[in-house]
Amino acid sequence: MKKIIAVILALILAVLTSASVYGTSEKEAVTPTIVVSGMNFNGLVIDKGTENERSTLGEIKAGEIVATLVFGILKTVVFMDIDGLTLSIFNYAENILKGYSCDENGDSVYNVSTDNTYPLSAGNYERFTEADPTAFAEDGVVASCIEEFGGDHTYFYYYDWRLDPFDNADGLNDMVNLAMEEAGSDKVNIICCSMGGVETVAYMTEYGTDKINSCIFLCSTVNGAYVVSDILNGRIELTEEATMNFLKNLAKGSDLEGLIKFLEFTKLSSAVCSLAGGLIDSLKEGAFQYVLKPDFATMPVLWALVLPEEYESAKKYCFEGEEEKYAKLLQRADKLQEMMRNRDDMLKDAVNKGMKIAFVANYNSPLIPVYTRAATQGDGILETALMAGGATVSNIGKTLDVPAGKYVSADKAIDASTCLYPDYTWFVKDAPHIACRLDSTYSDFIMYIITSETQVSVTSNPLYPQYMYADGEQNVYELK
Repeated sequence: MKKIIAVILALILAVLTSASVYGTSEKEAVTPTIVVSGMNFNGLVIDKGTENERSTLGEIKAGEIVATLVFGILKTVVFMDIDGLTLSIFNYAENILKGYSCDENGDSVYNVSTDNTYPLSAGNYERFTEADPTAFAEDGVVASCIEEFGGDHTYFYYYDWRLDPFDNADGLNDMVNLAMEEAGSDKVNIICCSMGGVETVAYMTEYGTDKINSCIFLCSTVNGAYVVSDILNGRIELTEEATMNFLKNLAKGSDLEGLIKFLEFTKLSSAVCSLAGGLIDSLKEGAFQYVLKPDFATMPVLWALVLPEEYESAKKYCFEGEEEKYAKLLQRADKLQEMMRNRDDMLKDAVNKGMKIAFVANYNSPLIPVYTRAATQGDGILETALMAGGATVSNIGKTLDVPAGKYVSADKAIDASTCLYPDYTWFVKDAPHIACRLDSTYSDFIMYIITSETQVSVTSNPLYPQYMYADGEQNVYELK
């Protein structure tokens, strides 16, 4: 009898132990993470793998610049027409940038591809496994994920950012399936950086959100970009406010800082900016005709970044009278605009079904002052309001005329109450575009969100409140 009882107990223990082992295995299964890259001007090459391989960005040579200017000046003097000089400059710029151009259908004119490919998990590439502790932006994000999830469960989606996001969505879908298969998981995490935001929206639109466990829109184009919407509507201008913000930031800590302060104090800045603005205004039509239209307006991706309410006017400005010539490109643009109009409803549906979401936007870094809304809050590349999913923001150096409130920043630069998800949206003052330096607490913050088993909010962790600021090493602290 004792032997029978012993055998039964042994069997029970074996079953319990087995269940425990399998339960632990299931609990410890890693959800793989895919980092979707942003736009990289230097990351594209023409005729890769051939003797003609070269950078898509044309080589900039001082001698050629001088020759262009001299030739243009001579034409101006001989024919008494300033157009000779400006046309020479436009032709030179177009020659530098033409490698990026797409044709009237939105397809690449040249045989362009990314300079590198990363089809395997990130642990196979020294770029990420040997990343310097100070690496940031996409490299910092990927290296941080390797530390958190392991190199076998981290992936980097790198693509030709100029092209139709729906075409790039196919490649992202392949990577999602690969990551799930290799990890034995039924879902993935996605961290989409910069231009990766609109690429991820295209993936979600085309393939659904059922395979996504958690998604962070990190300084991304999820809501489009004012810079693109303004420029494709012809709103190219240089305002004093945006220009002085940009110059003061550029000169900070240098010998030029005193000069900028002098210009402001004496009000000479108004005269200088007015003169420069007038020059920009006189050149913008030529710049659009010879450079912006052939080299940028034919890129499908940019039409996803135009605000829906400004889309029709942008089409008119760029292609009025040439709709038939650009019919295929405009068909792509129409589809991308439909995607962006439906974006918020799609994201809400995904969250309701259990997908975790977060928006992270940096601010207080001036934007390049060549478009109408360039004085707004930004991270030096993109605008904070759109990165955050619809925040109300002041211009840089200004404050909102609102009372203190739950979603209002201590410096009154931002009111998050108008965001798509106010409780799932964070802001980091003085952090650069994307940030996420490997050895920083900004990186810890992003990893905290992506590893959480439940939906976190801006009140979930006192270390990471809704409003933070970053020091020079990208460590984050509460903004008070």
